[in-house]
Amino acid sequence: MYIGIDIGGMSIKAGVVNENGDILAKYAVPTPKNDNEAFLNAMLEGINKAIEEAGIQKTEIKAIGIGNPGVVDRDRGILLEATNIGFSDISAREFLQKEFGDIPVLVENDANCAALGEFYKAESTKNFIFITLGTGVGGGIIINGRLYLGTNGAAGELGHIVTHTNGRQCGCGRKGCWETYASVTGLIETTKEHRDEIKTLSPDEEISGRTVFELARKGDKDAERIRDMWIEEIAIGVVDMVNIFQPDQIIIGGAISKEGDTILLPIIDYVNKNAFCSERLTKPKIEISKIGGDAGIIGAALIYKNSL
Repeated sequence: MYIGIDIGGMSIKAGVVNENGDILAKYAVPTPKNDNEAFLNAMLEGINKAIEEAGIQKTEIKAIGIGNPGVVDRDRGILLEATNIGFSDISAREFLQKEFGDIPVLVENDANCAALGEFYKAESTKNFIFITLGTGVGGGIIINGRLYLGTNGAAGELGHIVTHTNGRQCGCGRKGCWETYASVTGLIETTKEHRDEIKTLSPDEEISGRTVFELARKGDKDAERIRDMWIEEIAIGVVDMVNIFQPDQIIIGGAISKEGDTILLPIIDYVNKNAFCSERLTKPKIEISKIGGDAGIIGAALIYKNSL
């Protein structure tokens, strides 16, 4: 058995996962902000509750994996930072080994964990790109069944390719990064820029990532046009992924991916028309994630298995 921990801005989700990637039990606790000690205690609570619900003993746990929405030090098992949560330099391995003994405790970027979850549970191919659309654009690269990390361990920052020279300011310091346009945050920004064109949108209405989708379903053609502009921004980056990696498969995740074919079919069409040598080369299979929010827990739990 393995423990997988998926750290989010609202909750810390812990799960007990078997060799096949099945979640036997999971438990969520609210994420403490700006308090390292409270964060560690909350994480431990989630683990203990998940173990209790799974009806197993601590001694049955082979390894613990943690998916962090930020930077990690894999060698020392430290969560270096997660700016949206407000912690830094959390010695997760040291803390958990005091509780569970000298078992492997591994830390990884949360998007990489989600990619591993897709690999083990969604019957993905051995060569694929996972793209997650949320506050930013994250991703994971699986090559020959292994998570590709690059020389310095920071590979997979897919959202930071530039698709608009001198475009929107990105948090990474550059301008025009893919995530400033293709993320849900980018969708909200685009909607705000064009809100005067959406006749069914009241001036004081709060805009979310769902706004143009909901209005388009009600027949608003301007909302539909802005929605499609955003989907094309995603597709531009997907074509880049195809041209760079020529993977067997591309999987798109994140909460907004629940829009399904509304997002997926235009992306497939754009890739078919615009990928390098599109008339001659086989296109990757492009799909929406089938396991959704559980991918992070499953992938975190099986980091150790993937490292063997």
